[in-house]
Amino acid sequence: MTNPYQIQIQHFKMGEDLVILVSGGVAHIGAVATAYVNENKIHVEVTQLPHHKEGELAREFAELAAQTLHRTVSVLMGIHIHQATKDDICQIEAYVRNAMKQIIKALE
Repeated sequence: MTNPYQIQIQHFKMGEDLVILVSGGVAHIGAVATAYVNENKIHVEVTQLPHHKEGELAREFAELAAQTLHRTVSVLMGIHIHQATKDDICQIEAYVRNAMKQIIKALE
């Protein structure tokens, strides 16, 4: 899958935990989601800045990674493409979903 929006995804171990940074276009922090296991359940906390829309994607990726990898995961996400269309947004979401699944699989 091509990456026309120059989306960057980086991941770092922080002890046993994992931090994932997702940015593209004008990089910034739009949302942060942290997922963790407590009593065999995945819990997710999300902070989304006003006028940003990355919260649900950050939640989805943090939850998937925590569930798959059995560790605490924080996803920091900020993607801003000036005058993005609905089609642009769909393509960005598809690209990021695919890339995140590949990263999680590689970390298993």
